[in-house]
Parts: sequence; structure tokens; C-alpha cells
Amino acid sequence: MGKKYILLRLSILLLMFVDTSPVSAQERPTSSQFEDASTLIWLGTYGIVRLGDKLFWDAQTHYRRGSYNGVPWVGRMTQIYNRHGLTYQFTKDFRATIGGVLRLNFTPDPSGLTETDYKYITLEPRIWHEYLFKQQFGRVQVFHRLRMEHRWNRGNEINSEYIYRDRWRYKIFANIPLNKPRFEPGTWFFTPDVEIIMQSGGPVIDAPLEDLRIQPIIGYVASPQMKYTMSMMYTLGQRRFDGAVYRQRWIFRFNVYFNIDFRSSDSKMPIMQMLD
Repeated sequence: MGKKYILLRLSILLLMFVDTSPVSAQERPTSSQFEDASTLIWLGTYGIVRLGDKLFWDAQTHYRRGSYNGVPWVGRMTQIYNRHGLTYQFTKDFRATIGGVLRLNFTPDPSGLTETDYKYITLEPRIWHEYLFKQQFGRVQVFHRLRMEHRWNRGNEINSEYIYRDRWRYKIFANIPLNKPRFEPGTWFFTPDVEIIMQSGGPVIDAPLEDLRIQPIIGYVASPQMKYTMSMMYTLGQRRFDGAVYRQRWIFRFNVYFNIDFRSSDSKMPIMQMLD
């Protein structure tokens, strides 16, 4: 009897510290919500400058606009990117890059609330490093890219504070020449491209999937130093403030890739250096 009495007293004490209010299960949504897809245009340049036999400067810029106030695709400025890094080519099939990013985030409402509710531009610095692997299957090139980003950003709302998050990105894509057996000036090519972007950090509660990007690309090799690509990318990702809400976007992309290499033409950097 004594042992049973002690166990009963302990059980009552434990129940006193247990929160039995039925809030968490009842307040969670019963299904996911998908926002209507927005439309954007992203224009970019990707430059590679040779600094040594295996060392390169990676210089990337992006100009981005999006739908706003009934105007699709180009209604407002959204972002300007400057991404730079140093790349080391370990072998012809593997390279690694480390560098910094400064992104300019523009106000989501440029029509008159800027002075009272939003800052027109906020700055988002990042540190990034990536590792790119290439596989060759006949005339087809397959790439695996691992990129990690450490970012400090804030909303454009007045008095919003900076938060820190990490991004974990895996991308797989292939380059398939269409009108020639190999990549050379005059080659049109097709690139199926899929990337998943995860995020982590204190502010990330139930929204680890930041973006899933699906992008079929058509490209043209103009010269050993220049190529162009065009695509329509679909993205899907969770809203950080509510993981049950998914953002959808259709993004038209046009990119210019160039390299600067003053060596003789028979020792130009490999085509791998001209790829995102």
C-alpha cells in the first residue's frame, strides 16, 4: 500500500506540470494552401576570369523584376544581386568556389507606402561556397552542384530586424547538344535543370523547404568565350512564417555567360567554366 500511495502522489505532481490545453492540434491547418503563382523576370550575367592556371574569379550579377499592381512580370523592382567568389579547379571534372554576396531587396509596395511603412531598399549580405562535379556520358554532360549560403536578411518593413539563416542547395542538371556532336561555336543545347533549396536556423520553425526549382533551358554557344541561355522556371516553396502556405512563381530567365582567358585558343578553359 505504501508504494502505491507514493506512486499516486508522484503521478498527481507530474500532471500539475503538464500543459493539457488543447491548442496545438486544433489550431494547425487541415491542409496545405497554395498561393496564386506570381510572374517575374530574372536577367543575369555569369563571368569567369582566369587568375592563374587553376584559379578563377567568379563574377555574377542579377537584375530581377516581378508582377505588381496588375502589371505582370515587370511591375516592380524586386532584387539586384552581386555575387563574387574565387574558384579553384582541382581537376577538369571538379571545382570549388568561396565568396560573398550583396543583395539589394526593394520595397514590395513602391506606390506610396515607402516612407511610412517600408524602406525602399534593404541590404542582404551572404557568405557562399559551392562544389561542382561533372560527369561525361558520351556527348552529354551531367553536373551535380552543392552550394551552402550563410545569409543575414530583414524585411523591408520599418523597424524590422536582421535574422540569420543557412541555405542548403543541391542542383542537378545536364547539357545536351542538339545540332552538333559536341560543344563548339554554333551549338544549340538543351539543359534539364532541377534544384532543391532547404533552409535552417532559429527563425525557421516549420518551413525547411525554401524552394524547389524546375527549369528546362535552351542555350546557344556563340564562341569559346560566350554563350546564352533562356528558360521558363517554375518554383514552389514554403512561407517562413507559415509552413502550410506554399509560394508559387513562374520566372522567365535570360542569362549571358562569358569568360576572359588570354591563353591560346587550343588551351582555353573547359566548357565547364561557362556553366552556372
